[in-house]
Amino acid sequence: MHSLEKRITELEKASSIGEGVTTIVVRFVTSGNLDDELRELHDWKNGQQWKRLPGETEQELEMRATSEVTRNGPGSALLMAGA
Repeated sequence: MHSLEKRITELEKASSIGEGVTTIVVRFVTSGNLDDELRELHDWKNGQQWKRLPGETEQELEMRATSEVTRNGPGSALLMAGA
């Protein structure tokens, strides 16, 4: 049994769960509005918000929010597109 527990521990260490941080960006789209530009993001948990700056691309906004979002340890963050 000890050998099995050791193997499980090693597998958990090697899994992708412990490899840094992950950010998930959720954008809701409706039929006919698939090309609407991303203007703002907010963190669903901590109330943080990021508005797109003049000249900033959607990808740059996502990268900025990803780097600035408050995390509780090395976990994931969920960012939602603003309305």
